[in-house]
Amino acid sequence: MNMQVLNSGFVRLVESMGGDEAVIRNARRCWRSEAKTKNADRQLLRHLLKAGHKTPFEAMVFTFDVKAPLFVARQWFRHRIGSYNEESLRYCVALRDYYIPEHLEGDVLEAWIRQNEVAFDFYDSLVGGTGPKKMAKEQARSILPIGIYTTFYWTVNGSALMNFLHLRLDKQAQYEIRQYAEAILELVKDVAPICFDEFEREVLKISG
Repeated sequence: MNMQVLNSGFVRLVESMGGDEAVIRNARRCWRSEAKTKNADRQLLRHLLKAGHKTPFEAMVFTFDVKAPLFVARQWFRHRIGSYNEESLRYCVALRDYYIPEHLEGDVLEAWIRQNEVAFDFYDSLVGGTGPKKMAKEQARSILPIGIYTTFYWTVNGSALMNFLHLRLDKQAQYEIRQYAEAILELVKDVAPICFDEFEREVLKISG
């Protein structure tokens, strides 16, 4: 499932391993406990989240395909538990694709687009030039604005993902990365509906 984010971004769940059952199975090993009723399983997940017992949630693993503005990606990569594979502008020519805040209008919108287009025009002339006018992609990229879109794969376990969501869904988080966090939460609910329902209630304090 692909979810559109911002003017030109997206987040897509590529694959996942584990779900509610995997978390419950791993948690019950701690007490040498057998499978219980659905209600008992939900109560167990609620207890784990309240107590901060995070390791059972590591039984879930998700890989996302993400397209986001560069400044969003750099905030994202501060979450160190997980792995990232990002498109490299040392080797790839940058696409003319940049973030445009939805509230911009009139002269400000025109100026925003113009400045980005000027930067891309200059970049294209450098990487497409000949002789002394030609510049390597790894150097020419430094002229590009921080709002250009980048793409990356992010593989993360359920516990680390919950930490990301807890921080990036907070009202103090920057608007743009909050939009990605909201999209990701919707995607993972299909994989582990009970886990993330209880996560919303107990950690995010969102009651359904």
